[in-house]
Parts: sequence; structure tokens; C-alpha cells
Amino acid sequence: MIRNVLVAVDGSKNSDGALDFSLDLAEKYGAAVRILNIIESPSLGAVPIESSTFSGESMVGFVKDLQRFHEEILSKDVAHAKEFKPNVVVSSKLREGEPALEIVAEAKDGGFDVVVVGHRGLGRVEELFLGAISEKVAHLVLALS
Repeated sequence: MIRNVLVAVDGSKNSDGALDFSLDLAEKYGAAVRILNIIESPSLGAVPIESSTFSGESMVGFVKDLQRFHEEILSKDVAHAKEFKPNVVVSSKLREGEPALEIVAEAKDGGFDVVVVGHRGLGRVEELFLGAISEKVAHLVLALS
């Protein structure tokens, strides 16, 4: 029985498709949907070395902008979900960390029956070498079983 569906979104077209799929699935089974977005903390390697170009104030501003950006993704997706499937109960959550690990942690913490993630969404260059987030999530979720 499917009662709770977790869908991870990143603002890409592929995550939009994952959201619509999760909403269709939830409607079919009378399940609730949680929309999850992950703020991936910038690595220290992304911080400029020259002290003249970097200050604590500019970093605080960057972090606030990053948070606002991710909150807007969630807000847009929640509004879409409520319009697309008004009878489906929808909630949202914003987490911070490594996306695959945070998706799996949320799935485990929330007792979700199904986890939906898009494939080939927004990501880092490193994913070309390490594998896509969706692939990491699939491997990590199987390890929990």
C-alpha cells in the first residue's frame, strides 16, 4: 500500500516530470506527497582565495541568496502541485547537505513508501565522474532494505 510519496526536486525540467509522476501516483493510491529540495552547501574550494574578493559579509549574503533560491523552487512546485492535483495532500521540506544522502535520510526519517527523483537534473560537474544523484539514491535506498 502506498500512503506516503517523497519527491526530490531541483528546479529542472526532469524534476518537474518527477513531481507530476509522484502526484499522479499519489492521486491513484490516495497518498500524500512531500516535496523535498536540498541546499547543497558550497564547497570551500569555491571560495575565492584572495581576501580582497571574499568577506564574511559577502558569504552571508551568498548563503541567504542560495536559501531564497531553493525556497522559491519549493514554493513554485507546491503551487503547481496544488493546482495540478488539488485533492492530493502536499507538504514540503528544505534540507541542507549532500543531495543523495539527504534524500535517503528524509525517506528513512519520514517512513516514505516511494521515493521519486528525476534523472539528469541540475548537478555538479563531478557527477559526470561519480554518477548521478538518482543513481546514488537508488543504491543507498537498496542498502537500507
